[in-house]
Amino acid sequence: MQEAFLHYLWQTQRFLINDLRTTDGEIIRVIKRGFSNADSGPDFLNARLQIGDVEWAGNVEIHVNASEWYAHKHEQDEAYENVILHVVWQHDRDVLRNNGGKVSVLEIKNIVSPNLIDKQNQLINSQSVIPCEGHFKEVSEFTKVSMLSSALAQRLQFKSINVRELLTDNNNDWEETTYQVLAKNFGFKLNAEPMLQLAKNLPLKILQKHRDSPVQIEALLFGMAGFLENAVGEHAAKLRNEYGFLSSKYDLKDKQLNAHEWKFLRTRPANFPTIRLAQFKRLTISQRSFFSLFTQVDDLELIKRAFEIEQSEYWQQHYHFDKPLAKPLKRLGKSSVENLLINTVVPTLVCYAKYVDNRELIERAEQLLESLPPENNRITRNWELLDLKMQSSFDTQAGIELYNNFCKEKKCMSCKIGAEILKTTSG
Repeated sequence: MQEAFLHYLWQTQRFLINDLRTTDGEIIRVIKRGFSNADSGPDFLNARLQIGDVEWAGNVEIHVNASEWYAHKHEQDEAYENVILHVVWQHDRDVLRNNGGKVSVLEIKNIVSPNLIDKQNQLINSQSVIPCEGHFKEVSEFTKVSMLSSALAQRLQFKSINVRELLTDNNNDWEETTYQVLAKNFGFKLNAEPMLQLAKNLPLKILQKHRDSPVQIEALLFGMAGFLENAVGEHAAKLRNEYGFLSSKYDLKDKQLNAHEWKFLRTRPANFPTIRLAQFKRLTISQRSFFSLFTQVDDLELIKRAFEIEQSEYWQQHYHFDKPLAKPLKRLGKSSVENLLINTVVPTLVCYAKYVDNRELIERAEQLLESLPPENNRITRNWELLDLKMQSSFDTQAGIELYNNFCKEKKCMSCKIGAEILKTTSG
């Protein structure tokens, strides 16, 4: 039994409502069920109930087993002193307030339709990639669109929180934070963490001092990444000479990464960290302010074009120092540009929008997603098989969030689609 199912039951009052009684036999009349609480504290706030002859105003807490009250240490939290009803699947223990008074309990395991329980079990025990696959076509388009919108809002919120955490670490320096977010995403999934660490160890303000010297920028990036230690060839020697001076000047040597921290295996040369660093260097030189570009430029096409950069001629011909490519690799690929826009520009824009309380910036982020083509991956293909059309990155980002944080986790009772499937169940 999932607690989310009990939340759904209380929210919809889908149980035998006419003769509700506490475990002590007192009649319960629900005047107001309360408002679902997504934050800390009791599950439903501001409920009004008549229990016996007394009308109560307060909160409702929900657990599978009543004993979870103590397992979750609610007795130590004053926020739970105003709980007027404890709704549980199974009453296995009385709960006392700090003043010794007993919290009224509603046990619901015997007042829920077996059909409803069976349908809920079918969803959470489904072996399908999408648990509701067998019922998906029964769900209204309005509910699907509404759930996708909610999922996207949640995804943008989570991603903006990650940006906000970096912002806090950087003492609210937006420029440095944007640089770090961009660096992390330039590593894509395979090398995201070493790229982020590189950006943290090599502050943007140092790179900006050398914007007029591409060789010095490249020396700093490749040196701090640890790629110059054993590199051979004339180009590597030139960079190593520059890096020796610069690392001493800025006291960077102790912050240098090791070459073994980077991943090359099972990926194409276009995704090698050396190529990505060369492209990142070119982007660093081409833009004076990433933060201004992402948040102040209204023309989405200008932002897109800013990522259409070519690495230096050397890195068009090589995938590592003195290791030539079979064929030239000139620029950041189209799918890579789109990935950076989705995972760098959009979260930064949303985070800043929340920081300054500007809804228009969130709308601009959504417009950017709508302007980008749909992503093609395992998750989006699963949705396409269910005829859920993915027309832009707005849709695919929503679909990815819906799968990762609802379908994969079997949170069907927290999903509007799952709720509609249960709603059509008799009982």
